[in-house]
Order: sequence, then structure tokens, then C-alpha cells
Amino acid sequence: MADTKPQAEDRPDLTIPVAEPEPVLIIVMGPASCGKSTVGSDLATSLNLPFIDGDSLHPASNIAKMSSGIPLTDDDRLPWLALIRSTAERKCKEEYERCGGKFKTFEQGGIGRAGIVIACSALRKWYRDILRGEVEANPPPEHDLPPSHSIANTEHKVSHPATTALQTYFVYCDGTPELLASRIAARKGHFMGKQMLESQLATLENPKGEKGVIAVDISKAPKEVGEQATQGIRKILGHP
Repeated sequence: MADTKPQAEDRPDLTIPVAEPEPVLIIVMGPASCGKSTVGSDLATSLNLPFIDGDSLHPASNIAKMSSGIPLTDDDRLPWLALIRSTAERKCKEEYERCGGKFKTFEQGGIGRAGIVIACSALRKWYRDILRGEVEANPPPEHDLPPSHSIANTEHKVSHPATTALQTYFVYCDGTPELLASRIAARKGHFMGKQMLESQLATLENPKGEKGVIAVDISKAPKEVGEQATQGIRKILGHP
């Protein structure tokens, strides 16, 4: 019988060669002040994966609006979410090429494949579907890319639809509105405020029950929250 397995040249959307384990995108999500950046950084360290704070990928126009206290619209969020997805694809491909496909196994503290952890609010299911690559979306044009984004000054293609060639999982940082409000009240130098938190909580569509989602209780000590996230991801990837 002829081999019908798709070849790499048949799948130009692939992040890495088709014969390799599919790379993984782990989104650590939740509203402002839930600690997703800290949880994400700790999770990435535990799994030997790179970490990116999704806020650093906001287009310049989004930062300007949020700094002025203007809530973002879905039209504003769409290119941001698409940029997160395309950045994850690019980073996984770069990591695969850097190590020649030889990743640390679970026993060695890795996940045995390319992967990346990104912190992103991902409040609505539609936003999460964009991050999953299930909704066609384009990153922002080059003139609106965040200045720190490495793709801005390279020849990499910027605007392309998200693909599904990247397994996507979510770690939901779950906390009460009272806990989140107390945390945000103690923060300084961030573009989010009380009104923006209330807006995010009103927008939040609880992801519990969706495929590929684990929840962690952020009322616990940071170390315990990190352990919950690490154990949950290892289990969902098949290594309890």
C-alpha cells in the first residue's frame, strides 16, 4: 500500500517537519492581576520552554488606547491575538532548528518537542479559538508592530493566517473578583485600572470545560500555583 502520510512540502503551513512531534503552545490566561505572567514564567522554567508576555506583543495602537483608559474593541484584539499565534509558530520553528529536533524528554524536565508558553488574557472563547488557529486572522501591519518585536526588522513574513499546525492548551488562572481587585489596587505603572478590570470580568467567558484547558487556584501560594500548572500540563501531554 502506498504511503499516504502527508509530506512536509505538502503542508507549507507547518511550523516544523510533518514527521516530528507537533509543537505546543501553552497560553496562561485570565483577567488583569491574576498573575498569569508569573505563572507563565514559572511554568516555562519548569518545562524548559521559552516564555513571552503577550502584553509585549500588543500593536502600538493598542498600547496607546489602553494607556488613555480606552477599552479595546474586538477589531483591536484580532491582530494582537493573530500576532501571538504567529509568533509562537515562528519561535517553535526557530527552537526546532536551533536544537536539531533533539528536545529534553519528560524525564529530563522537558516535553520532548518544540513549545512555548505565552501569557495572554484570552477572555472570550472566540479569542481562544483564534489562539488555537481555528479562526483565520492576520497580525498587524509592519508599521503597527510593537518596536521590541524581533520580526519587525527581519524578512520574515508578517501577515499570514493562523494555522492549526500547533497544539494549543490553556492554563486558566482562576481567582475571585475580590482577590483580583485587591491585587490590581496594589499595582503601579500598569495601564490597567479598576474600571478596566471590571470590563474584563464582564467580558470573561469561563473556559472550564473546554478541551485542553486546566484551571489553577491563584489564592494558593505562588509555588503551589506553579506546581498545579506544571502537573496539569504534563498530565494533559500524556505524562502524569
